[in-house]
Amino acid sequence: MSSVVLFERALKRYSTKTIGPIDLIVERGEVMGLIGPNGSGKTTTIRLMLGLIKPSAGRVLLNGFSPFSKRVEALRGVGYSPELPNLPTFFTPRELLMLIAREIGLSAQNHEVEDALERVGLLEYSDTKISKLSKGMVQRLSVAQALLGNPHTLVLDEPLIGVDPIGADHLRALISDFASKGGTVVLSSHQLSEVESVCTSVTAFRKGRVLFSGKVSELVKSFLGVRTIKVDALGVNKSILERVSALEGVLHIEEDKSSLRIRVQADRDVRAKIARLLIEEGCELREIRYLDNALDELYRRAVLGEGGLES
Repeated sequence: MSSVVLFERALKRYSTKTIGPIDLIVERGEVMGLIGPNGSGKTTTIRLMLGLIKPSAGRVLLNGFSPFSKRVEALRGVGYSPELPNLPTFFTPRELLMLIAREIGLSAQNHEVEDALERVGLLEYSDTKISKLSKGMVQRLSVAQALLGNPHTLVLDEPLIGVDPIGADHLRALISDFASKGGTVVLSSHQLSEVESVCTSVTAFRKGRVLFSGKVSELVKSFLGVRTIKVDALGVNKSILERVSALEGVLHIEEDKSSLRIRVQADRDVRAKIARLLIEEGCELREIRYLDNALDELYRRAVLGEGGLES
């Protein structure tokens, strides 16, 4: 598997703060989430990646090329959606994407534009003025323009900011589908729960430095140990509880009124097995979810100096 993004001790000095040094590798087919509060270094990392700013020290490669000295080669096949995009409001989504499609030399312009709008859930608004769209819709339209030209890599800066739950569902499905077909995604977000739901890897920033970086599954396995699953179901009896307790990875079950709290090994996602067992036993399953957010907990431990997390 070849690296799409490579940072080696990359550093950006501003007059009032320094971002880095950053060591980062994003492999082909990976969905990498850059997380952290506003001003922690996420957007600077993306700008360095795209060659929009130059590092003060260190090295940055995109697709094996420097985005500064080999800009065309580095950015070939890369789609970019900025945070809070400033799109011309007098266009409709269709008009804007048709203009972009012509500028980048697409032959099947109508087909690609329709496909991009459908993938972000904006096809029914394709002939509505951008000025009439909500903030979240404009953000989704920015993602749509990044899809034009069949890119192999998407760089999305805060793609879920201002997006409503339905729009977020569209974007999550889009990212998952894009990655399943071999695409690479780098996205930034301060919404850790959203990152956990779509990303395979994560890099966490705080005050300009990297707190930790790696595969989500490996980080959870190494540093969390135990997670809690909440189950809301009707018809659960003692016999069923014994069967659930016997599942590999289940450590302890607590009954809390109409729900269960099941402590499990963090490296084993047994939610599907629990759900299947309850349904087979005739229970009415209303909800099954983790009570905790793994990335929230990892980030908290790193900030407090717990857990031995390394950058």
